[in-house]
Amino acid sequence: MSSNEFADDRLPVTEADALGLMRLVHLIEAAHHDRATSQLDLRQRLVIQGLGLWGPTTIVAVGQRLGVSPSTMTGLGDRLERGGYVERRPHPSDGRATVLALTRKGKRAFAGEKDFYHRLLEQALAPLGMPAKRLVLRALAELPPIDIESAA
Repeated sequence: MSSNEFADDRLPVTEADALGLMRLVHLIEAAHHDRATSQLDLRQRLVIQGLGLWGPTTIVAVGQRLGVSPSTMTGLGDRLERGGYVERRPHPSDGRATVLALTRKGKRAFAGEKDFYHRLLEQALAPLGMPAKRLVLRALAELPPIDIESAA
């Protein structure tokens, strides 16, 4: 391997790499019944996870970040609000915008999601040796945070 083979910071992703990620996604979905938010659909969980990571965020920004239409995002917000997971608040500086924020129940759901992913990560890494575990965890720690501001 030459020293400049990866000079542009793009690692060639193989089919085996893609299949490994697919196995991880399948593990997540197979363990779905074991999570505190199993009664919610994927998009609802993503909204809760996003708000837990970003804090109160405009409905528009959450929808753009998740790649859903404004009408879909409104429906997601409505269902989560009826379920007691989120509340709508006026934007502090833009009277036209509405912010979604987690309620106590939403914060408990987010904490449950973090616990779920912690257990899942332990399960997924269990068959690996310590050097491989450290490598995966180091790589996960280097993933950039989601920039919600660029989505707005």
